[in-house]
Amino acid sequence: MTSTPSVAYGGVSILHAAGCGWGCSTPIDLSCRAMINRDKAGNNADDSGLLSQLSSSILSLTGHEIDSEITISVESEIPASMGLKSSSAVAISAIKSVIQELEIDLDPRQIVEVAAEMQMRSGCSMTGAYDDNWAAMGMNSAIIRLESEPPSEPFAHTVINNMYCTIIHRGRRRSTPKLSDFEKMRSKFKIAKESLMSGDVIGAFKENGLAVAEATRDFQGLKILKTLDSMGLASSITGSGPSIAILYGEDQIDLVSDFSRSFERIITTKVLQRPHMEGK
Repeated sequence: MTSTPSVAYGGVSILHAAGCGWGCSTPIDLSCRAMINRDKAGNNADDSGLLSQLSSSILSLTGHEIDSEITISVESEIPASMGLKSSSAVAISAIKSVIQELEIDLDPRQIVEVAAEMQMRSGCSMTGAYDDNWAAMGMNSAIIRLESEPPSEPFAHTVINNMYCTIIHRGRRRSTPKLSDFEKMRSKFKIAKESLMSGDVIGAFKENGLAVAEATRDFQGLKILKTLDSMGLASSITGSGPSIAILYGEDQIDLVSDFSRSFERIITTKVLQRPHMEGK
């Protein structure tokens, strides 16, 4: 027997938090579902050790004791190791399934904190992925400042209205970048942050992509971003790569479709808006 699935979502980066201490991600319509499996058998998504950190993370942050042998089944349509926030979606959906099953009352910020603890303990994130975790909750584009207390509390929210998202699938990440790689591009990430704080979300998205490409020495990705920009399309490398996300409106559907034909694998979805905020 299994419980009712708890849902979380994938996302794309507007601003990578490792660059200058500010982060922002927006949810997209790719889902991950987790449920308690009472038969003690589960077919889990690739969670990179995340689920093994769930019980201890809940205990350390909330004081609630959870059976460490609890079995959680996860089904996800979010490709792993591509910068699409798959680990955040696994963590958030798993936490929601446990607190629903055991009737533990955690508010959204606490859920985000537990997910961040799971990611840091398992080595899935350089920064705690607080902005990614808010996106996985289905909450639009939380702006996170890592130096704030607590960092799980959004500095602000911004909204991206009525946009499609096409993802250029460039395979899995071959290696995990270092924090120092991003810090070297701090001045460029600050430009993206200033755009975001002034309300130019798309400008931040584009600047972030260029900074990530340079930080990770993704020269092929940098070339693709510049080509898309010359076509009037907003694109970015999401997360630490390698996926490239294109955000666009209805009037650019044909343009994106024509460009995407030159790639073997693409994913086309849309930016999520409320009322998806609780992942329902």
